[in-house]
Amino acid sequence: MAVGDGPDGVGANAGGDKPSRDRSSIDERYRLVAKATSDVVWDWDLVHDTIVWNEALATSYGWPPAHVGPGSAWWLGNIHPDDRGAVSAGLNALFEGHSDLWSHQYRFLKGGGGYADVLDRGYLVRDASGVPLRMVGAMLDITVRTQLEAQFRAVFEGANIGIVQFDPRSVLALRVNAKLCEIWGAPESEIVGCSLAQWTPAEDAGERDALHRRLATGETLQDSFEKRYRRRDGRLIWARVNLVSQTLGDEVHAMAMIEDITEEKRADARRDALLSLGDRLRELRSNAEVVAMTAEILGRTLATTRAGYGMVDLPAGLVTVAHSWSSDGQVFPSQTLPLDEYPASIASLRRGEVLAVADLASASDLDTDAALYIAQGVRAVISVPLLRRGRLVGVLYATEASPRAWTQNEIDFVRDVAERAWSGLTRIEADEQQRILNRELSHRMKNTLAMVQAIASQSLRNVTDIEAAKHALAARLIALGKAHDILLTGQRESAEMAAVLTSALSLHDDQQPGRFHLSGPDIVIGSKAALSLALMMHELATNAAKYGALSRPDGRVTVAWSVVAADEDDTIHLTWSERGGPLVHPPTRKGFGSRLIERGLAGAVGGEVSLAYEPEGLVCRVMAPLSGFQGNF
Repeated sequence: MAVGDGPDGVGANAGGDKPSRDRSSIDERYRLVAKATSDVVWDWDLVHDTIVWNEALATSYGWPPAHVGPGSAWWLGNIHPDDRGAVSAGLNALFEGHSDLWSHQYRFLKGGGGYADVLDRGYLVRDASGVPLRMVGAMLDITVRTQLEAQFRAVFEGANIGIVQFDPRSVLALRVNAKLCEIWGAPESEIVGCSLAQWTPAEDAGERDALHRRLATGETLQDSFEKRYRRRDGRLIWARVNLVSQTLGDEVHAMAMIEDITEEKRADARRDALLSLGDRLRELRSNAEVVAMTAEILGRTLATTRAGYGMVDLPAGLVTVAHSWSSDGQVFPSQTLPLDEYPASIASLRRGEVLAVADLASASDLDTDAALYIAQGVRAVISVPLLRRGRLVGVLYATEASPRAWTQNEIDFVRDVAERAWSGLTRIEADEQQRILNRELSHRMKNTLAMVQAIASQSLRNVTDIEAAKHALAARLIALGKAHDILLTGQRESAEMAAVLTSALSLHDDQQPGRFHLSGPDIVIGSKAALSLALMMHELATNAAKYGALSRPDGRVTVAWSVVAADEDDTIHLTWSERGGPLVHPPTRKGFGSRLIERGLAGAVGGEVSLAYEPEGLVCRVMAPLSGFQGNF
């Protein structure tokens, strides 16, 4: 017998010529069961192809008895055309086989129109020889369940987080969505039917196994935690997992919702790294420590192969990498490289551009630079320039041995690290300059106090006129103060010779045209020479105002200096000459002023000072080594 053989849907003589006569008690039980359920219960007499339906066919599906055909043809005719063939094939396989149980899910037409999703299950009765006689079954309306399953399927497949349904006892994946395949970087075929344990890195196996043991006991779980997975390509990622397992009857069901939080973790790590770097930089006291710490934090946070800082010397055309960090702990010696070996990279960095290359093998814009990088085992690089007043002075870099796409967040992080490192280097440089200034100030104060003591002692020795001595001492101290003002205008303890002379003579300049004439090349002199020269000029000008050219309205003073080249050390020749004053007579005795003129500067710079009392005016000549004038700066 086959479904669809006869004009009524079932071939005649399936198992005999007439139905069993002893059915009254069975039929009564059938009617009682049919009344006790809301399912459609049917009884199919396969011999005569008649089907008896209970009242639920009318109440649940809208088919009154008058519109229901007597045999299987009516039933099969109301099955959705797309499902009818499968139902017929299933029934024929049942009749021809040895099983007694049948089940099929299909769409059944309702009396008012539209189809209901049904789950139809039946039991087949055979005679002693195995010929089918009768089949009893129940049709369950699963439309709502099907709709819910469709909604769940839509949510499951379209969710923006990974979802996996699995057997909690074996931890075998039963069903996964596309997002989980994306997160793990694997096709569905490599996940479904396989143990979920394979996606946990070996170093996290202890925590994984402890969780699996709890699941295997059938324990009901509802937990949320963070864990690591190893993708198919070997890359480690972080995920936030919401795990639910529950017991339904004899079965335990489990589902995990997995959200990739790798970038979130990286963002946290970058933020913590910047905070740590800021705290640790405040404790460091040398450029080497700052560079080493910066390279380590940069490399560890980005998980790169290598990181470091290069100091750039543009005039020399060199970059020096004194300290670098390596992921394998390898220590690299200081290395100095010519900038012209990396012309494209340096040109970009000099423009203040960040160099971020995902794969140097395809970086055609870097010309020959890329080949040099690759030869050193570098496939991806990110470099941030450090500029001082528009000039490239340093490069903070990180490299990777394999291609790597740098995210904008990572580029911003390297920029932030570079800014903090530069702040640390600037602070250390400022601290060092302050220490130098403090030492200079201490040294200068000691020298000044010693000089003031000497001036005061000599000015007041054997004086007969206290007022004159007071004025002389005050004038000398003023000249000394002006020399200090000149020294303090620069960052170093030095000054221009012309500035020292102009300042020292300003006390005696009565603004008469041509009173002083200064000429000579630009020479920077040290503090010791500057102070001694200022006092010497002051004494010469004071004597000129009392006895020489500056005591007459037409008197003039010329100060000229030059540098004479020599084999071992160049020599400065300086001459003070007066004209237009009274007739000059050599002094009968020499006071402190004369001694200061003859000995003060000579002792400070290691040269010779001579005074010539020529009738037309005093001439003072100084000859000293240039190195003596420029000492102490």
